[in-house]
Amino acid sequence: MFWRSRLKNVDAKEPIHVPKDQLKLVDLKALVAAGEITITQKKTINGHDAFYYAPLKVGPMNPDLLPLSKGRDLDKLTEEMRSYLKRVSLKAGAGSTDYFNVFLYLKNNYLHLFFTVDLFSGRVHTPVSGFHREYRPNILIDGEQTASLDVTTMQPLLLGKILETLIGVNEYSQWINEGKDIYLSIQDKAKLENRDKAKKRFFEILFSFADKRLAQMFGNSNWINWINELKSKPMPLNPHSLEKQHSNLAWLLQSTEVKIMREVWQGLIDAKLVFLSVHDEVIVKAREAQKAEEIFNSVLSKHFKYYKLNSKGETPIKRQIESIQNTSEALQVQEITKEAAPQREPTIDRFYSEAIKAFNKTLSKDKTKFLICWAKDLKSTLLDAGITPTEFVQYGTNAN
Repeated sequence: MFWRSRLKNVDAKEPIHVPKDQLKLVDLKALVAAGEITITQKKTINGHDAFYYAPLKVGPMNPDLLPLSKGRDLDKLTEEMRSYLKRVSLKAGAGSTDYFNVFLYLKNNYLHLFFTVDLFSGRVHTPVSGFHREYRPNILIDGEQTASLDVTTMQPLLLGKILETLIGVNEYSQWINEGKDIYLSIQDKAKLENRDKAKKRFFEILFSFADKRLAQMFGNSNWINWINELKSKPMPLNPHSLEKQHSNLAWLLQSTEVKIMREVWQGLIDAKLVFLSVHDEVIVKAREAQKAEEIFNSVLSKHFKYYKLNSKGETPIKRQIESIQNTSEALQVQEITKEAAPQREPTIDRFYSEAIKAFNKTLSKDKTKFLICWAKDLKSTLLDAGITPTEFVQYGTNAN
């Protein structure tokens, strides 16, 4: 309960659902009798009975009872990456979150709780990858200031590489290889009002269902027709393909990203550079940033004719939004500074708005079923934002 809710900015008094397999060793009747918890029963969106639990007293947390996230088995490379998390700390007084503070407190003895290689595409998820972007400059490695390296518009770059490899000459890959602003190119081609609308249309191309209207919008270009075809048939390597064929392109993009980034990660390990991963970004010690950039460039230059690698060593934001009191006996929750905390509701609303835009472009009439599929496809993205797929579907079902 604490793991997936209190640390993700949910009201501590709000009842939450806990899967039965996590309650096998818990005497619920004894906890109710002792005034430790309350239990309420509600109907799920599918009409099933579900039980919700709320704590009545603040008390210690036993990390041994926390469930592991489902993910792929680690190999030698990812084992090494996981070990680097032990070397993470924050600058004194730096902005942080409850979840990250708990990670810092437990990492030496419970590191396995904080590192997952997802089952969908092999992306790596850690407290660092889910840390708010404005707070990442506060991260220290071995007590040293850090810098970050990330690829500009990685998803558009990957699509250009994939299209050129699989269908040959096409205008989209030409835009990419010429270093053009891909969103401006899409705006011009589809005759859209502005760059922002082109960017939204691009992500519809990536994540929505196959759509003949998109093909017409882009003049039935070979690349958009190929994308529609890809989303219309099973892809055996995609674990979601049988139920959600429209996720084929998302899987292909993320899997390709992981393959390229594994080359970067291995190069950094071979050079004995400690790093932290945030998907297409790496965080390294500032004094080792130049060497890391050389390694990153050497990998990217093999895969892309044009790319841009950003190097950042930003001034950290010193603003504490949440805090955890660490003791040697137990982990106790303090009051959260509400006014400075990240606003979760607008984040859910933003995801919901994007999902509804995709839903309105389909022939589906079952909004709930669509939202469930959409949430499963973007599970990793939602969790990085502190939102579970169930919470997202419930929010969308209750929205007008």
